[in-house]
Amino acid sequence: MAALLLGACTGDDTAETASGTQGDSDTQTSNGTNGSTDSNGTSATSGETDGETDGETDGETDGETGEPDVPHALGTIVLGEIHAAAGGSSTPLVSAGFVPNTENLSAEGCFENVSGCRIAMIPDCGDGCEPNEWCTFNDSCASTCMRICDASCSDDEVCYFPAPNNPGCKKIEDFDAGALTFVGTPLPINLFPPYAFSGESGSPFAPKGDSTVQASGATNAGFEAFEAGFTGTEFMTTSPSLSDLGLSKVFGSGALPVKWKASDGDVTISVAVTADDFSSGWLTCAADDKSGSLDIPRDAILAAIDGGDVAGMTVSIERRRVDTTKGLTTTGMLTGVTVEPVGWVDIVTVSTETHTFEGCDSNELFCGDECIDIEYDDDNCGGCGDACLEGDSCEGGTCAGFGVCNACLVDSMDGDCKSAYDACEADSDCSGLTACVQGCDSTECNNQCGNDFPDGIDLYNAAIACVCQDACYDECYDYC
Repeated sequence: MAALLLGACTGDDTAETASGTQGDSDTQTSNGTNGSTDSNGTSATSGETDGETDGETDGETDGETGEPDVPHALGTIVLGEIHAAAGGSSTPLVSAGFVPNTENLSAEGCFENVSGCRIAMIPDCGDGCEPNEWCTFNDSCASTCMRICDASCSDDEVCYFPAPNNPGCKKIEDFDAGALTFVGTPLPINLFPPYAFSGESGSPFAPKGDSTVQASGATNAGFEAFEAGFTGTEFMTTSPSLSDLGLSKVFGSGALPVKWKASDGDVTISVAVTADDFSSGWLTCAADDKSGSLDIPRDAILAAIDGGDVAGMTVSIERRRVDTTKGLTTTGMLTGVTVEPVGWVDIVTVSTETHTFEGCDSNELFCGDECIDIEYDDDNCGGCGDACLEGDSCEGGTCAGFGVCNACLVDSMDGDCKSAYDACEADSDCSGLTACVQGCDSTECNNQCGNDFPDGIDLYNAAIACVCQDACYDECYDYC
């Protein structure tokens, strides 16, 4: 007689395109980061010119004088300090870069807008690109494959595109402003092309302090000698300190509140997020400095990691001021590049406060107001709020026990094992055997049911095999 197998088991976002076009040719400046060119000849500068302090606006005209914002050479000098929210000294950050014209400055990038914050998009070229191409965005923020500048150039040459998809080499040519001397700054700063800076601590500017940069002028191509004044932005101070934010606010379900001592600069809050699967994302949110606060939407934080669970977070709040000097002149010529005769210089002062929040261990999640081991917590098994049935236990992030087995069995009757159950129910011997077994609590009773309904055993075992071997193998492993 066939054995009974389971006698005990019953039961709206939008993509934002930052304006800008790629040029077919450009020059490499003396600074390897600011104003440098990439393999497609796309130029980029490190300092943004949003929120200029002299009343200018980005785009069509100067909002104060009505002066057209025509193409011009551009110098960007950045003096920054970054400090930890928990206290200590500042780390100085200084850079300088110069470009011969602003006509073909590259876009900032492509972003997705989520609840007023920007999340950097990642290009996806489907099946990939050719070996001599790389995946990037076009001006409409559509993913596209673009030719790599792969011409074999000598050490004193740089690869560029004299024509689309036709890489070539040209001599490296500098475009700079000569030596830069800063007068009236807390740190003595003298920079020479390519404008490398080294500093261990301190701020390169005084908050609300007036200073001057003096440029000796380019030796070959670049800006002629000039002097430009600037005023330092106020130091950023969070209140309450970022370091005092509790875990429930950082890793909870609500918005992340950030507050600071208000002023009149341009404030941007950046959040680097790490998920529990070690993936990461980054978002930025613009804020009104005078308001002194911003609640960072939780949905924007989660969108940065595609809705995953947050395991760690670094929050940085930045205040910047931009002082622009116009009417400067340039000198020299560059191969294949138009050097605009008029130059502007943006002097950017930036103060940043930052703090890193460490999340739960790798096998834990922040549930409610504490870190929970979701591998073995019966009330949060595999995820917050995923409680096991009464009598079951959490093992390795999965509920185990008679309750979860029985629940799976019931579901299978209208699911994967429906045909086997229907066949048993339609047969009087199998349905009789099923009713008999459901009233048993011992092996002897089960065997007697088999003796009473021998012609129903095969159909009954077929239904049980469907449950044990297919539909509910993991859930009912200990009961089959």
